[in-house]
Amino acid sequence: MKRITTFVLLLFLTQLVFAQNFSRKFGKVTKEELEMTTYDKAPDAEAVILYEDISIRYETLNSLSLVYDYKVKVKILKKEGTSWGDGKIMLYNRGSANEFLSGHKATSYNLVDGKIVESDLKKDYIFREKIDDIRTQIKFSIPEVKVGSVIEYKYTITSEYIYSIPDINLQHSIPVMYSKFNVTVPEYFKFNTNVKGYERLNIERTKGNYNSGRYSFVTDIVSCEAEDIPALKDDSNVWCLDDFKTKVEFEISAIQFPGQITQSYSNTWTAVNENLDKSDFNSNLKTSYPFKKEVLAIKESNIGDKEKIRNILKLVQSKMKWNERYYLMAKSPRSAAEKGTGSSADINFVLHSALRDAGFDVVPILLNPRSRGRLPFSPTLDKINAFIVQINLNGELLYVDGTNPHSDINILPPNLLVDRARIYKINNEHGWVNLTNITKSKLTAVIFGSINESGELEGTIKKTYTNQAAYNFANNYEKYKTKEEYIESIEKEYSIKVSDVEIKGIDSLVVNETITFTSTVNSTDEYIYINSTVFPFMSENILKQQERVLPVEFNYPITYNITCSIKFPEDYKLEEKPDNIKLSACENGVAYSYLSQAVLNNLQMKFNYTLDRIIYPATEYKDLSAFYGMLTQMSDSQIVIKKNQ
Repeated sequence: MKRITTFVLLLFLTQLVFAQNFSRKFGKVTKEELEMTTYDKAPDAEAVILYEDISIRYETLNSLSLVYDYKVKVKILKKEGTSWGDGKIMLYNRGSANEFLSGHKATSYNLVDGKIVESDLKKDYIFREKIDDIRTQIKFSIPEVKVGSVIEYKYTITSEYIYSIPDINLQHSIPVMYSKFNVTVPEYFKFNTNVKGYERLNIERTKGNYNSGRYSFVTDIVSCEAEDIPALKDDSNVWCLDDFKTKVEFEISAIQFPGQITQSYSNTWTAVNENLDKSDFNSNLKTSYPFKKEVLAIKESNIGDKEKIRNILKLVQSKMKWNERYYLMAKSPRSAAEKGTGSSADINFVLHSALRDAGFDVVPILLNPRSRGRLPFSPTLDKINAFIVQINLNGELLYVDGTNPHSDINILPPNLLVDRARIYKINNEHGWVNLTNITKSKLTAVIFGSINESGELEGTIKKTYTNQAAYNFANNYEKYKTKEEYIESIEKEYSIKVSDVEIKGIDSLVVNETITFTSTVNSTDEYIYINSTVFPFMSENILKQQERVLPVEFNYPITYNITCSIKFPEDYKLEEKPDNIKLSACENGVAYSYLSQAVLNNLQMKFNYTLDRIIYPATEYKDLSAFYGMLTQMSDSQIVIKKNQ
């Protein structure tokens, strides 16, 4: 018993010494930190945050300001981690409200001949870049950052946006050993606190006092300390990592200064709609914009209503180019229309007006693009960053957005195909809209070919892209400068030689593509080998992780149909082929089927893959991963044709 007690005491003392050798004081870096080569809780980590300290408070100098202090220390463990020496700070300036940067300091520490050498950030390595009318980005590059370095930096942002507390992110793309934050708010401001992510946080709430001599008031304090927070790595099957990051969000719910009536903010959807009603958002919806003459001509034309809607959409798309900025509000959509360029709000206000002037029943659909994170279920105005337009056509709901020239009715940029959107002016819980499955999309490929005596496969691939697939094709195709450049990409993708490509129907709901090709077949003197789908459908399992805590999110629902007819030489016969199969998973959310046969010297194959649901929780991951593993295995399998003896 004594030995056990002694061992536990020694272990405790060892941990205490270890903790003491890792400093949580800015400007103090220890030799042990510099000698560190790996982080035991994440041995593959490229870097690790040793400590992070965030303090947010209010100060009353000339006026009330929000002060944000940030300090961080990072250990660089691998070459890839040196990118942490390049930092970015965003400042916002809207009208009379501004943000100011001060106290910016950064240093790298390296161990040279057993001594700690410091390299401070110089002004020459600090750059100011104006992103747009409201955002300015400060970029900096800390000198002498290399594998083994410890870097740290700090800065203060003084903000005049006193009703907007920044989100506090406790999780990053690298692990965090220790993080803490402290938010001190005057008693006059009431904020809703929303804790997100999979890591548990011990949030503490206490009271304090502020006294500057001139001002004195009680404060509400929200604080937290956290240790060993794992990294949240980028994931191609997640729309926005920020949705699942461990973080704390603050949203203003009320303001009550002494002797004044309480001013409530968006704590209900009724309040959100009322605030929008009183803003420029509602007045912009009621204003008529340019293109009246063209809209009137479309309205009076002898075509169906859907075609009129499509023509109005194409009119606005042809007149206005998107500046790639998502906004809910707009200063002057009329001015943007005259200039021919504008934000998502500018364009969709004009589109809304044009459709309304043409006599259609329209309403804005409020949303947050996928890249900005989901719109929370709790009422909020701060998290709404865009809107599209809904048309009620005799009970049929149609959706349009004017930002991308290739979009159409119910064909939106995938960034806007969100599972949570709100109908403007609907106050109850029935106001939600799911945009992920507003249309069915399909890609059909028909392959005809024959294998000649030289062992070459000659044939055509006829593809038909429908709805979102057509939109996706049009957007990809315009990235190529020439048709020849596009052909080169096809040749590289399929390992074939393309003699011609014919494309019809770009910017329509159906695009047809015909590819004429030749390909060398894998063969020996006795055997010919053909891929099970001629061209591999999926050569690698897209879900290879053993364990997963995040959901799996795909772009949009789609069906792939592949039909093949390949003629092979008469002195050959089918020797081996994959088993015919029909498989589904996750309550038919995803499915595929495969059927192949040989009739005389003609190989025939039919393949179908359907992704009907695009969001899968982590609880379905094992089944989903197994499904894609079997699909990959089938796709990589071979059809064997043997020469007759």
